[in-house]
Amino acid sequence: MHVSSNLWPYRTPGIPDELFVRDERVPITKEEVRVIALSKARLREGYRVIDVGSGTGSISIEASMQVGSTGMVYAIERDADALRLIRENVKRFGVTNVEIVEGDAMDVLGGMPEADAIFVGGAGGRMYDIVRLACTRLRSKGRIVIDTIMVESMSSALNAINDLGLVGVEVTQIMIAKGRRVSTGTMLISRNPVLVISAERA
Repeated sequence: MHVSSNLWPYRTPGIPDELFVRDERVPITKEEVRVIALSKARLREGYRVIDVGSGTGSISIEASMQVGSTGMVYAIERDADALRLIRENVKRFGVTNVEIVEGDAMDVLGGMPEADAIFVGGAGGRMYDIVRLACTRLRSKGRIVIDTIMVESMSSALNAINDLGLVGVEVTQIMIAKGRRVSTGTMLISRNPVLVISAERA
């Protein structure tokens, strides 16, 4: 059975950012980036997903709708403001298959159940260690998807992925510009480029 929401009653990913409860102090994976990240995870009904550094919970909520009521999403977050937002957004969208895990990823990941897909967003400058630890919870043929705006984080993630011998490694740069109405027409406003790294456990 598909988990849906009255707020977003569609199968299509890409919930508009404005539908989430937000706080400027807490990052959100923007909707177009979210769609690509979700596609790289190749989710199925019933999958188990871990979302490291959940922020506002946008990836967790989108993933929960993709894996359905027989699947489960574990949203790991340590920041108090972000945890408040995740709880509000889970309630707002009415999803029941998101479990919020409060704590530092390095402390809690080792005790998590095995997952079919793992998303890594916030890594707090410890990308290499977090990716290596996250992959201990990844099932055979499971996929990891990492998104970052920092070149150094991409390098750390790729080093960890290569050291672990993951396969099917892809690096995708996403550059988005959104239209904004101005007095004379529509102006395209660029957003920060985002790097999405994906790979699979052999």
